[in-house]
Amino acid sequence: MRKRNLFIVLTGLTLSFPFMGMSQTWDVPADQKEVVAPFKFTPGIQKQGEQIYSKNCHSCHGNPGKNDWAKLTPPPGDLSAVKAQQQTDGEWFYKITTGKAPMPEFRNVLSEDERWWVVAFLRSFNPGYIQPEPVAKKVFTGRVVTLNLTFDSTQKQVIVKAYDMLQDKRKAPAAGVEVELLVKRYFGNLTMGSPVTTNTQGIAKFTFPGDLPAQRDGFSELVARVLDPKGLMQTTPDTLRIAAGKSNDQPSLLETRAWWSVRSKAPVWIILTYTLSVLIVWGFIIYILLSMVKIYKSGKLK
Repeated sequence: MRKRNLFIVLTGLTLSFPFMGMSQTWDVPADQKEVVAPFKFTPGIQKQGEQIYSKNCHSCHGNPGKNDWAKLTPPPGDLSAVKAQQQTDGEWFYKITTGKAPMPEFRNVLSEDERWWVVAFLRSFNPGYIQPEPVAKKVFTGRVVTLNLTFDSTQKQVIVKAYDMLQDKRKAPAAGVEVELLVKRYFGNLTMGSPVTTNTQGIAKFTFPGDLPAQRDGFSELVARVLDPKGLMQTTPDTLRIAAGKSNDQPSLLETRAWWSVRSKAPVWIILTYTLSVLIVWGFIIYILLSMVKIYKSGKLK
């Protein structure tokens, strides 16, 4: 018996090693850890944060304090737990902004204020929390930057031209502007390479990867935007639809019943597994009830 128990324990540990390796570390830059909210976390703001959390975070992290997060790897965890609450406001804001698989980035989904509202809501579960003194955002400098996207099919390069809009409504090349290029996807935009800073002519060039999957019609939709985390500029992104990218004839997740929101779209194997599980559970319950009736009758006859 002791050998059998030892074998079970060792087997469990062996099987768990691959999953231990999947645990995720999430390093936040030191300067981002010290970032603080630009406003006080009032009850009203926390209420707004609760609404944002319910819509965007609840499906994975569950109800704070209930330990009912989704069974994912790595586990999302309960954000009201002591370990989560030990993080700084800046760490939370950075993680909400940038994301890390399987958690999506929310910089394209939520505004800066909305991301801080979520942080404010989560802090409401920490009775010992003292908010750092808010630091107001720097005032808009008056610089207005617009972008223009073009594609060089010969060189397979995406060319972004940035312009400063002058007061007399003329355009001038915007040098030293950090530009990010993204490709549109069904569940959000995918960053394409690293950001590039415009040269003295206001130009930033990106090499289009040949293995990047295109849409089913053979086109790729690109978005260029200025990276301005401090909000010092007024910027206008630009989009471009080009016939480039790796041919993609794969059916969508919905067509293959791999992603679903209603029963009619669920994979057949999940429906069958669920149905069989329900039948087994109810069969077991019925068996117990029949056994109890049998015992009762046996005792009554005696």
